[in-house]
Amino acid sequence: MADALISNVVEQLFNILNHQAQELKRTLGVKNEIKNLSSKLEKIREVLADAEKRSFKDNGIKLWIEDLKDFSYEVDDVLDEWRTRTLRHQIESPEVSRSSFLPMWCIQFKKFVVHRDIAKKIKELDSTLDRITKEKDQFKFDYASVTHTCAASYSDHQELMRVTTAFDMAASDIQGRKSDASALISKLVENSGNGNGPAVISILGAGGIGKTTLAQLVFGNEQIKAHFEEKVWICVSSPFNLFDIAKAIVESTTKSSTNLSQLQLLLEKIQSTLSGKRFLLVMDDVWTEQDEEWNPLKNSLKDGLPGSRILVTSRSERVARMMGSVYLHQLHLLSNSDAWLLLSRIAFSGRREEDCEKLKDIGQKIAQKCKGLPLAARVMGSLLRFKYTKYDWQNVLDNKIWELEKVVKNLFPHLYLSYNDLTPKMKQCFSYCAVFPKDYVIEADKLIRIWMAQSYVTVESEGRELFEGLAMRSFFQDLEKDATDSNIIIYCKMHDIVHDFAQFLTRNECYSIDQHEDKVGIKNLRHLSWPRTRGNMNLTASICDVGKLRSFFAQDLSLTQLTPDLFNGLKSVRVLGLHGCVLVELPKEIGNLLHLRYIDLSWSNVKELPDAICSLYNLQTLDLERCNGLSRLPKGIGNLINLRHLNIRHTFSLEMMPQGITQLPQLCRLSKFIVGKESCKLGDMEKLNQLKGDLSILFRCDLNNAADVEEAEKAELRNKKHIKELWLVFNQGVDVGIDVMEALKPPAELQTLKFNSYKGAHFPSWITLSLDNLRSLTFYGCLNCSSLPPLGKLPSLETLEISRMKELRYVGSEFLGVAEVGAVAFPKLKKLSFFSCGKWEEWEDFKEEATIIIMPCIRELKLQHCTKLKTVPHHLLSRPESLNIFNCPSLKVE
Repeated sequence: MADALISNVVEQLFNILNHQAQELKRTLGVKNEIKNLSSKLEKIREVLADAEKRSFKDNGIKLWIEDLKDFSYEVDDVLDEWRTRTLRHQIESPEVSRSSFLPMWCIQFKKFVVHRDIAKKIKELDSTLDRITKEKDQFKFDYASVTHTCAASYSDHQELMRVTTAFDMAASDIQGRKSDASALISKLVENSGNGNGPAVISILGAGGIGKTTLAQLVFGNEQIKAHFEEKVWICVSSPFNLFDIAKAIVESTTKSSTNLSQLQLLLEKIQSTLSGKRFLLVMDDVWTEQDEEWNPLKNSLKDGLPGSRILVTSRSERVARMMGSVYLHQLHLLSNSDAWLLLSRIAFSGRREEDCEKLKDIGQKIAQKCKGLPLAARVMGSLLRFKYTKYDWQNVLDNKIWELEKVVKNLFPHLYLSYNDLTPKMKQCFSYCAVFPKDYVIEADKLIRIWMAQSYVTVESEGRELFEGLAMRSFFQDLEKDATDSNIIIYCKMHDIVHDFAQFLTRNECYSIDQHEDKVGIKNLRHLSWPRTRGNMNLTASICDVGKLRSFFAQDLSLTQLTPDLFNGLKSVRVLGLHGCVLVELPKEIGNLLHLRYIDLSWSNVKELPDAICSLYNLQTLDLERCNGLSRLPKGIGNLINLRHLNIRHTFSLEMMPQGITQLPQLCRLSKFIVGKESCKLGDMEKLNQLKGDLSILFRCDLNNAADVEEAEKAELRNKKHIKELWLVFNQGVDVGIDVMEALKPPAELQTLKFNSYKGAHFPSWITLSLDNLRSLTFYGCLNCSSLPPLGKLPSLETLEISRMKELRYVGSEFLGVAEVGAVAFPKLKKLSFFSCGKWEEWEDFKEEATIIIMPCIRELKLQHCTKLKTVPHHLLSRPESLNIFNCPSLKVE
């Protein structure tokens, strides 16, 4: 991790020397000092591999590395401060120079003072590095050649991309556990009474042995699905937070979020929801041994039908006994043969059989060193996938790390071996994840944006490659893939032991209060997570030096804790996560946080952002999702020239957006674009061709004249080729003419399209003429449309939802869009839904003939609240796997 940090600093120093040498000499007078810093740090990089290896046994070396990292952070802060103040001067000086009360000599003097201050800091750092270099020499480190980090990363990414599609990680998880699964399923479905409540069955075993994997295997079993009316999965972990657990159960059973804020109300809701149902509740990773924490929840579950079950996973038999388990299933270590099968399935993926045979003997010996732990076998298999020769495999087997007692006891050597094989940037990105609490659901894109804010990666594509590489090496698990692209991971978690390992690596840098409640006064803490469960803690007095923090995640903080002093203190912060905080207005002092690159205010009560936020010229991400009270964005937002992600999704009080948004050169994610009389025009979107992902265009005013058509054409929506989801939303009463809609032709690459409350009588023709890649289409509240376009033409359409089309009366053959011999209407459609079409009476009974094929892939048909509908094509009633007809009283189904 120190290598990546130093590499980043060295790269900055080289860039400064190459591109700003004259300014260094003229205004700072520190060109030699910059050159000395880069030269000395490059020399130190050559011994870091040996230093980090020896730090396990030598506490002096460990302290030296900590001192070196602390120094590198200081250098990074100073260089970033210089760049930022220079950028600020360039942006602000034109306005200031025109001021009648601030003469030019005053501006130049101010610039000189800033540069003199930076020069002083650089000279002090050069002196400090002399001391660190002299200390290095006393350890007599071995020197190693250093490959430039960027080149190494590129090479590694190329290797990753070659094997990405060859292996499905989830397929290997169940090796050697079929008999365990069978025994558990039998216990769960056996016919026995529930007495005073659902019977508790526990899976016990050491960390990394596969308890959660086994529970997941059972949870997804078809027999279990058929046996239980309700199934709920809850991650418990430590500490045992009864309120969060109860809330999660309520939201899982009701399939919606809840506003209940009192524990008793939640428990009563659980009792009423599960009463009279046979349910299965899985409580994964339970640690508490206190029955007073468990009993309130247990009592709320007592009214389930006989046969209801609670399945618990835990490392402790005392936990299982406290919960009243009627059956304890002890999970044993894998046999050496099963461990080898699991390891080899991953390691040999995509290889020729003769190559595998040459490596088999060594691989079996490595599998034995995994000591029967599935997690160890999986991690080692992921490591060996990238080792192609017998020599490389033998090096893994012979590595001295297996012999280090401390590593074997605390870390598991397989994790350290796999970690050691990562590039410096990958090590840095992985280690950072220690800041999140255990069982935290990691959103991949959000994590990548945070890595960018910390300068671990420079662009999203680089971050995505690093993330995928870590996932392929089994550092992440529970991977949730994109429904439209199975190669893209959206969410993931870290295994508890992998999380423990990351915390060990960053024990003096990353700190989640949730996990270390008694540990205080960490000297060089850089990244802090402060969950709401510890909301009353005095941060400044008990935890760390706030001024060194580079990440500060604090959920649901109170007004008394969000003080101007706190914002003034966070002088090095890059990432500020204030999800769900109660403050109504951000203090203007936030403008002093010149290093800040990432702000998360999602789900907070903030109503207004101070103009001072517009001086954060390094800001890359501003997340305002669900800030329902937010009324406006600052007029000067156009000054945020590095802003890449602006999330204003579900900001319902936001009426307009400043013109400056359309001038942001780096903006690639804009969740919503508001068109209105006092807001932007459609034509203002012209330069936003770099937008990616999803975009919602909200129409707040009528657009139906020639000038509006011209604005729509100027928007050049068709050129925004990276937009994959488009949502067109029309305010109540807003009229947008069909000519304007025709001019808003979206890119051919679009995959998802939604119309919400469209008032026109006809849909634009481009829906069926140019969207060959469209996979999902929704018409919601299109009240004046009496007919549907020929949607059967869409070759890629998989999901079609039509809701609240009140003027729709008839669906005929034109809906199919095809008539020629051999044609297929809706060739890929899987899900078709009609909701609340109150005047719809007839759906023509299309007679499928040999010449025309209709909806060959249909799996799900929903017809709900279509009260006048009388006919439906017969072949559609018989073909879908799922047929859901509700409140369609006029429809006669034979």
